[in-house]
Amino acid sequence: MNPWQYKGIIAERMKRQGLAEPLGDSKDEEAYIDLFRYLQPVAPPHFTRPGDPPKLVHRTQYDATEMASSLRERHSLVKGRYLGGRVGYVFEDDLKLYGTAFRKVITRFNRVHEDVLSAIREAGGLTKEQLKEELDYPAAHIGKALQDLQCAFILQEDQIDTDWETGWLDFAEEWFEIPKDPASQVEAQMKVILRFIGSMVFATEGQIKSWCNLPSKTIKELVRRLVEAERLVCIEIEGLGQGLMLEKDVAVGDFHYRECSRSIHMLDPSDFLVRAYLEELKSRYKGLEVLQYLLVDGEFQGAVLGHWRIGPYDVDDVILDLDATEAVSRQDEVITAIRKIYDPESCAILRYNGVEINQ
Repeated sequence: MNPWQYKGIIAERMKRQGLAEPLGDSKDEEAYIDLFRYLQPVAPPHFTRPGDPPKLVHRTQYDATEMASSLRERHSLVKGRYLGGRVGYVFEDDLKLYGTAFRKVITRFNRVHEDVLSAIREAGGLTKEQLKEELDYPAAHIGKALQDLQCAFILQEDQIDTDWETGWLDFAEEWFEIPKDPASQVEAQMKVILRFIGSMVFATEGQIKSWCNLPSKTIKELVRRLVEAERLVCIEIEGLGQGLMLEKDVAVGDFHYRECSRSIHMLDPSDFLVRAYLEELKSRYKGLEVLQYLLVDGEFQGAVLGHWRIGPYDVDDVILDLDATEAVSRQDEVITAIRKIYDPESCAILRYNGVEINQ
């Protein structure tokens, strides 16, 4: 009999991802680093400045902005484009792994790519504004070329603070050559998938794809290899369906029946856990303007709706996938979770489950 149960998996996932037991010591950099590694690549929160540091939202009891900023300034945290070209940060000693796994080859290396790269290499690094002055291309074309070259790990954006004007450097000159052979990429992709499933405890192939944005065919082949190597186990969990777990987790039995504590967290689309469920969530709330998602007792069971603007804006509605009685009884909890992010001084909550409220 399979000892793993639905509730135990959710509880263990919440623990591993720092949501059940947020870090409490603002001076314990080692604990912060360990948790950050578990959730790499970590993105800046959604709807913030592109230069903002990455953030472990709800995973620390203290404001960890200064710690993340310090690590980034020391080049311990490195900005790049991973997971299909999304901005995120990984630790310096994991950079080769994630760069190799998520490097996107430029299929059409055109003249603007060549000229941007040549100008940066000749100067030893340039800002985007300097490139616009030096090259006779529209700003949008230069920006697109920079993004393509960053996704290919040919260029690096040297983001060490919140300044909008960042330097662009030759990646190999600053760090190392990213392996380009298929075998190295496959090995790296298998390693990051193992890390992802370890942090999720249990995940489906669909959740792997939602998180990493690799092609479904590639994911199936990587999973097949990992199962054959007995590093992953295909397993059926009642309430979760068919999925995958680390072999070492399947073999362990001391926390299978842990109960998930009562909690509500509001998480934005850049969050590690949201990304794993994002395709499912987009389908569930199709046609709605979703600002954030609500994680209720470890499961996504609601969304915060509204139209994002530069400057103050209101929450138009809060919808819950709970039965009506529970949704009403937990209204104060939900509002408290929302208010951790949305200040009542600048943001009104207009409706709760479609009903107007005075917030």
